[in-house]
Order: sequence, then structure tokens, then C-alpha cells
Amino acid sequence: MEEMDERFTRTTAVSAFVPSTLLPWALPHSTPRVDRCTGAWRSRRSMKRSLSRPLVAVTEVTPRCRTDAPMEPSAGREGFRGRTGLLLVNIGTPSSTSVPDVREYLRQFLGDDRVVDLQPRWVKRVLLRVLLATRPAKSAEAYANIWDAERGSPLLFYSEDLAAKLQTRLGARYQVAVGMQFGEPNLRTAMQHFRRQGVDRVVLAPMFPQYASSTTGSAVEMVYRAAAECYVTPYVHTVPAFYDHPAYIETYARQIERHIGARGARTVEHLLISFHGVPESHCERTDDTGLMCMRREDCCAQLRHANRNCYRAQCFVTARLLAQQLQLDPAEYTVSFQSRLTAAGPEWIKPYTDVIIEALARERGIRRLAVVVPSFVADCLETLEEIGIEGRNSFLEAGGETYTLVPCVNASDEWAEAFVRILRDACWMEP
Repeated sequence: MEEMDERFTRTTAVSAFVPSTLLPWALPHSTPRVDRCTGAWRSRRSMKRSLSRPLVAVTEVTPRCRTDAPMEPSAGREGFRGRTGLLLVNIGTPSSTSVPDVREYLRQFLGDDRVVDLQPRWVKRVLLRVLLATRPAKSAEAYANIWDAERGSPLLFYSEDLAAKLQTRLGARYQVAVGMQFGEPNLRTAMQHFRRQGVDRVVLAPMFPQYASSTTGSAVEMVYRAAAECYVTPYVHTVPAFYDHPAYIETYARQIERHIGARGARTVEHLLISFHGVPESHCERTDDTGLMCMRREDCCAQLRHANRNCYRAQCFVTARLLAQQLQLDPAEYTVSFQSRLTAAGPEWIKPYTDVIIEALARERGIRRLAVVVPSFVADCLETLEEIGIEGRNSFLEAGGETYTLVPCVNASDEWAEAFVRILRDACWMEP
């Protein structure tokens, strides 16, 4: 024991025997090494294989994620520590506004089992055939309305602009890349790029403030699969949902205030805080108790243990924090959910944004409305076309007079600084 490497014998406070393949420096390269401060995610098959291997003594068990850990090899330690890759992940975008490209994008997107999880399987196959036959032409026209003549998809170029600003702020020890779950640049290509750049540790940053299986869950699954294809698998760390992080809330609140004015000098009568919708079943499945999500009228009134991973509950937390930051009274703002896939079929979380926009004008007499969509950090089809164009038309036709779309935080310097704070607070980046 006295001849063991210094890094393994710093203290004798803890002594245990564990399989050698469970040690962080001896993980097998056949499976992704995943560390989220709380431990590794390992397949059952891999775990059984590990337990059958020799036992070795461990004189110290310490967290593998430490805010005081040096970023370079410390004195007395041999070897080279590779670069860290920061992967900014978003949902994706078609390559162009042509109908074939949009159809291919929708085929990938709607084909993901975390996005559309209908059972039995034949029901999903029928739905996909119908949607892929009817939706691409309409979606292509919608994309054409927001497409930049020189830079293309707003979601993509805002993501790339943010990546460039983060690269400048984080320095040469980090390699920042953008990966899309569907379309290009895809996640597999991004992981291969990291490998060529000498990246041994990947920080996965899903650019979705609130957790949903169809967004963050799908992204994490895809990255793990891509990591598993590497002969030398990288360590993968995932940045948690930041729906209540002060940096995110403060940045978005200032963005809203720039477009609606400060308290006492508002240019609008009402603020609509719209989030992307998901099926109710997606929320229900996050509730291990089966007693909270979508089963009580006040299920999202407060974040509790049972609904801590519920997308809808996290959205309401974001809305309440934004309202507090903006000093909005409850009557001055409304929360709603947009972009439901079909009018028929499974219920989606409510209230619906398109219904609320018309009701605010017709029933409440609101004439000056502002809408913000904080479930996105970069403007895209759902913000620019669905809310910015369709929402505006609906509001004006219902009797409204002034309609303001608050842009997303996109690639502003303020958001770049805020996101660095989020990364560091998640203990994935050097303080």
C-alpha cells in the first residue's frame, strides 16, 4: 500500500474494496464514462462485467467533480490531460427551406421516440405518414418567412455566434462546438470533431432551460450513443436545467424590460410568457409518486420533490421568477404553452398560447401586448414565425392594436457572460 501512487493515498479516512473497473481511472473504454457529480451511469451489462473482475484497495473516495480541482496536471503527476470540449446542443433545423430538406428534418424529428412516443407503434407509423405527407410544404413556407438570405437558419447562426463568444471567453483549453439533435451539424459529427481536437472530457450543454424528455433527454441519449462509438470514450458531463438560475433569469428579465419598459413606464398593458408545449403524458411520467403531475389543479403551483423534474412545473417557476424580477403583479402577466403537434390525439399541457392571445384581446380588452418565449434561448421558427407572425395576426384580428415580440437572448454579450456563470456554477468550468 505504501508504494501506491500519491494521488490514491492522500488520506486513509476511507478504506474500501471495489472492482477495479469501477474506479474513475480504470473505466472500460467500451462504454461512455459519464459523471454528473453524483456518479457514473453504467449499463446493467457493463456493471455485471465489472463486478466479476478483481478487487483492488482504495484508500480514498472523493467526488470526481470538484470546484477546487486544478485544470492542469498538478506537480508530481505524470501524463497529459486533454482539452475539454463544450458542446452546445439544440433541437435542430432543416438545411434549407426546400420541401425535401424540410421533410427529411421532420422525419428525423418526429421519428424520435422521445418526441413522439405513441403506443402501439403502428399508431405512430400511421401518424408519421400523415404528417410527412401534409406538413413539409406548409413548414417550408414558414421557414422561408424567417430564413436569412445570407446566413440561413436563425437558430443555427445564433448558436454558432454564441459558441464563438464562449470560445473567446473560455480560452484555448476549451473547444466549443455546436451540435443539433436533428439536421446538421449533427451530434455524431461534433463528437468526432472533439476526438480529432484531442478532447478527452465533454461538457454537454443542452440549450433548454427547462428539462423535457423530448429535448434534454433526447440530447443526452444521443450524445451517449455517439460517445459509445469512440474507441477511447470521453468523459461526458451534463449541465443541468437552468430554469431558475439567477444568471438566466436576470438576463432574460433585462431583455424583456428593454422592450416593454421599466415599472411605471410600461409601453404594454400585458405580458404573455409562452413556453413550448409537450404532451401531458410527458409530465406525468416524471412523477414517480403518480399522485401529483396533472392530477391536481395546483400541481405546478409550487416545486416539490414529486414534480421537481416536471417540465410544466419548471416553466411556472421560470415565469414566477421573471415576474418577480420585473415587479409584475399577477394580473399583468399570463403563462401559456404553444406549438402543440396536432389538435387531435393526446392532450398537451395548457393553457394554449394561440387561444390565450385571442382571449386577451377579445375577452379582456387588452390592446397592447408583449410576448416572450423563455423556453428558447435562440430565436427560431417557434418564436419568429409562430409567435412573431401568426400570433401577431391573431391578436390584431381579435381587436388588438400593438403587439411586441421580445427577442430571445440569442448571442448577446450579456447572455454569453451569463452562460459562463451557469457553466461555472454547475462546476464544469474553471472558476
